[in-house]
Amino acid sequence: MPQETLPTAATARNVLARNARRAPVLDEERLLELLGRDLTLSPQDRVNSVNLFMLDRANLNGYAPRKRNGANAMKLIIGNRNYSSWSLRGWLACKQSGLHFEEMTVPLLGADWDVVRHTDPFAPSGGKVPILWDGDGPDAAVAWDSLAIIDYLADKVGRDRFWPRSDAARAMARSMVAEMHSGYAALRGQMPMNIRRRAQDFAITPEVRSDIVRILTLWAEARARFGQGGPFLFGTFCAADIIYAPVVSRFMTYGVPVPGFASAYMDAVWSHDWMQAWADAAQSEVWTIPQVEEVAR
Repeated sequence: MPQETLPTAATARNVLARNARRAPVLDEERLLELLGRDLTLSPQDRVNSVNLFMLDRANLNGYAPRKRNGANAMKLIIGNRNYSSWSLRGWLACKQSGLHFEEMTVPLLGADWDVVRHTDPFAPSGGKVPILWDGDGPDAAVAWDSLAIIDYLADKVGRDRFWPRSDAARAMARSMVAEMHSGYAALRGQMPMNIRRRAQDFAITPEVRSDIVRILTLWAEARARFGQGGPFLFGTFCAADIIYAPVVSRFMTYGVPVPGFASAYMDAVWSHDWMQAWADAAQSEVWTIPQVEEVAR
């Protein structure tokens, strides 16, 4: 394959998703046939990908969400609570919806995929978490990517549960969420979420400092303009707080100095019952990802 058309990790996942339902086992040989060369995943891909070989395949094959009291139960598949920032966002979104959901935790990858196998629960997302299944059988609705999960649940329960009501506040909240969803690459890469750790004398690079200043500026504007109704960015807890909750955790892990208004906001997020439940579960996990642990030493 010519150098200029080398496939990316995202290409690999797309190929797998397109071919998984036509191949009962998509092993390394088949993957090479599809892509023309071997691939590796970036560290960020590894941190947010599912290790399919540590799952109970007998439980996953033929998977469909279970029914509770005759109704289809939603099922959210998440990664390690300690590391998976996007899983935290998807889980908080499910909690915010007020709907019943079951959750399944799977360990994240600590190394490149050696073989990729077809498992129905992860086919839509290409092996990424979180992934939300709603319903039973081939017509079940499935949403992956935390922002898609927020939008899907908001459509089910009413958008006012997730977004501010005023046009001005809602426009800013949506913009902040979109910016977090697509930006801050330096902060993501150099300060991965690690709830259990507290780094000592962590060196903040200029690139990360720029991300931090931008985030604090947005927090300050949201609180000043729209935060009068409560301690969160737009007063009451909403999608913006869901999306920035892992940033609160990161700032705590790496000892980021913040002004008083930001410290008060972080306290409100961290002391929230849902965040405390997530953090407590993270403390009890036995899995570790060495490359992430090394960053927070």
